[in-house]
Amino acid sequence: MKVGTFPGGLNLGSIASDTSTFHEVPSSGTVIIPLKQYSGKACEPAVKKKDEVKVGSIIGESTGNDDASVHATVSGVVTNIFKKYPDMKGGTVPAIEIESDSKNELDVTVFEGTDIELIQKAGVVDLDIDAVPLHSKIALAKEKSVNTLIVNGVDVESQFSSRAVLLSEYAGEIAAGIDIISKLLGVTSVHIGVIEKASSAISSISSACSTAQVVGLKDKHPQSLRELLVKAILGKEIPQGGIPEDIGVTVISAETALFVARAVNDKKPVIERFITVAGGGLSKSKNVLVRIGTPIKEVLDYCGVSVGGAGKVIIGGPMMGTAIHSTDMPITKETTGIFVQNENEIAEFPSGVCIKCGLCIDICPMKLMPFLISGLSEAGKYAMAEKNDIHGCNECGCCSYVCPVLIPMVHWIKFGKSEIRAQRSSE
Repeated sequence: MKVGTFPGGLNLGSIASDTSTFHEVPSSGTVIIPLKQYSGKACEPAVKKKDEVKVGSIIGESTGNDDASVHATVSGVVTNIFKKYPDMKGGTVPAIEIESDSKNELDVTVFEGTDIELIQKAGVVDLDIDAVPLHSKIALAKEKSVNTLIVNGVDVESQFSSRAVLLSEYAGEIAAGIDIISKLLGVTSVHIGVIEKASSAISSISSACSTAQVVGLKDKHPQSLRELLVKAILGKEIPQGGIPEDIGVTVISAETALFVARAVNDKKPVIERFITVAGGGLSKSKNVLVRIGTPIKEVLDYCGVSVGGAGKVIIGGPMMGTAIHSTDMPITKETTGIFVQNENEIAEFPSGVCIKCGLCIDICPMKLMPFLISGLSEAGKYAMAEKNDIHGCNECGCCSYVCPVLIPMVHWIKFGKSEIRAQRSSE
């Protein structure tokens, strides 16, 4: 079996993780379901206050290429429709609150249409760091005549194991979804990237999907990012500022393939997420299946993590994730995992001065100069930061991790990007 990797990055060592099947978190008494859980525009509400809904009922309907349908994840009554509800990115989105009747009655409405229409109606998005409506991504790939499909079976961060377990436990459904997507795109080759030490995942998906090439990958952070998967698997570079589709490749996650199979073959919408919960005193991470809209505090409580003792709750992992201000926030399609830091684990960042050691340059998988673009952002020199490719940074956190004077480079790079976006939106 081929083994691939990429230059730069970090070997974070062996981290205890749960390799058993998923534990199902009980459905919540009240769920809050955002009408935007992806990159794109929010859906319009398809229900009113006091409407009764069932599991799978459409509460936000997709009408274009830049949105994805949203469904009820419990049966019950719509108790509130928020115009502005906080999201994990610091903004606000419309959302719908449903009070559960604890019956979990299913909506028996049957979706109809072509495969791509079923994917859209089921609300399938590419369940990855940058979630986008899948029907939109497929349309772009067809427009650019993509001929290669890469399935991302690498967990978002080293502390997580949900993708490896999915490939092991749900290989048949994932293979069926890969087949559907391959036919929609008309690709000539399919590659599945899996960390080489995940032997059960490699064995299961290799047997279930014999038409694809399974590629073992070095356990190196941030191997899960699409640019680095393309480099490790195909040996190709994506042009600066470009996307995989520019070089004839599209990348989807393993869980996306699973939900495609369920949408097309079983007519089931996306109402749940397979994620890992790690940190917070857990001896090893825990894989859970949780319904969208469930408050994060309920997931943590189920996993035995004390919210009261948590210093930070991070969505997406300690290296690339985003700390949230409240555990009342719900699980969404964009939740790739949960990592909890206790108070005594939170590092303080002093006002360090860059010593120009070059470690951040050596480690950067995107071949940038992190010390320079973060320093320019800190100084408010955003035009210069752009000239030095601040947008080429994938915010993997490697530079901050190795910095001997603890400069929070990713923080300043994210800040610089947000300031640039704000300036452009006001022009």
